[in-house]
Amino acid sequence: MLKNIKIIILLVSNGFSLNLTMTDYHDPQANHILDAEIYQNTLIISAMIQGIEFYNISDGGQLEHIDHFTLGQNGKANCVEAIDNYAYFTSRNGLYVVDISDPSDPQSLGRVDGTNGFILENLDADNNMLAVAAHADGVLMYDISNPDNLQLNATISADNAWCVRLKDGYAYIADEQAVSIYDISISTSPNFIYEIETSNAVKDIALDQSFMYVAIGSDGVDIYDISDPANPIFLDNYNTNTLAHRISPFENKLAVSDWDDVDILQWDGSSLNRVGYKNTGNRTMAIATKDNYIYSAEWASVQAFEYGPVDGPDIDLSTLELNYPYVNSGDSYSLFLDVINNGSSALSIIDDYTTNSHFEIVNHLGDLEPNQSQTIEIIYNASDLNSAGVYRIYTNDPDQSLAMCETNGNIDGANIGEPAIDFELDYIANGQGSFRLSDHLGKVIVIAFFAPN
Repeated sequence: MLKNIKIIILLVSNGFSLNLTMTDYHDPQANHILDAEIYQNTLIISAMIQGIEFYNISDGGQLEHIDHFTLGQNGKANCVEAIDNYAYFTSRNGLYVVDISDPSDPQSLGRVDGTNGFILENLDADNNMLAVAAHADGVLMYDISNPDNLQLNATISADNAWCVRLKDGYAYIADEQAVSIYDISISTSPNFIYEIETSNAVKDIALDQSFMYVAIGSDGVDIYDISDPANPIFLDNYNTNTLAHRISPFENKLAVSDWDDVDILQWDGSSLNRVGYKNTGNRTMAIATKDNYIYSAEWASVQAFEYGPVDGPDIDLSTLELNYPYVNSGDSYSLFLDVINNGSSALSIIDDYTTNSHFEIVNHLGDLEPNQSQTIEIIYNASDLNSAGVYRIYTNDPDQSLAMCETNGNIDGANIGEPAIDFELDYIANGQGSFRLSDHLGKVIVIAFFAPN
């Protein structure tokens, strides 16, 4: 057995409560959620499976579900943009227009002619112009003055247009590891003016006043001064914990969907800082904001949070899963998690325990003062059995009296450090013949599976 490691107490003194208070939660019919959009008092959730959800959010932070909607049998929704009582959805087979003047009874106007052959991604609208990112086919610029009959005004070329944002006669395009800026004041003749190289592939862009925020995945978020779009100035970077994917500005701050959590960033005039945080643990895919409320679109759920001073204690965990590598029967292995009190008063621990006896808590959790954290060591004592359980923490947190972290050891399936089973698969794209794992012994192999439909 590994020797016990000393308890580590960390005192955080950043001057901010790093928390968001959860105000509501909904488990919708739709799943594989990919995007979120707020139009007036309506939250629109776009998902690839089981369609689209509409919520009334006029009561800030509350999710009143008002309708479930689909684009049809083949119209798997991807991203959404809403303007002037219409929502525009990209999908697996084209661009769709939906009348949302009554969000409790949306009406589809159908697919835009000529868009079936594109792989469409993010989109944005400003005045009578809609820009749609179409990967290798560039950015499609539409006149939407007549939503029943969109007119393609121009196409801006790109290597891989993933996202586009429009503001004040300019288009900002995420193109691989760059942001390309175009003057689109003459919509039929876009004019390239500048390109910003980034440290990683651009996932999303947000424009707020004279600032541009750029989500760059595992490298976090960059901020630029774009008072002069022809001469953008890099200001700072904040490297988030996981994968900065989608971003949404609000109240001079920025909400970030960071895969495992929601981050709130703020520019203080000299640096970009994290001023809010909540570990959702639910694969946060997209984010939408209104006033001080943040709506987190997760893989199969929707959560609402309020940003602001937290009354009372508030618990957060650094991870919601402890997944142990393969451990031989009779041996042991330790993993760690941080428990943090992001509230304004003491967090009292009522009880903490593991539900599976194969997992042993070395140092039980003690009460935590505001902004204090404790690192907990949990040892996995392996056997031949599949070991799965939960580390449960009961506290005086008023909105989360029970916090849980899954513990998984020697699970049925693949475990880190366990010998892989040899396999052979035929190439269906980007090559010929087949791939056999045993042909690549001694190499680091990363296998990514993507389903085109």
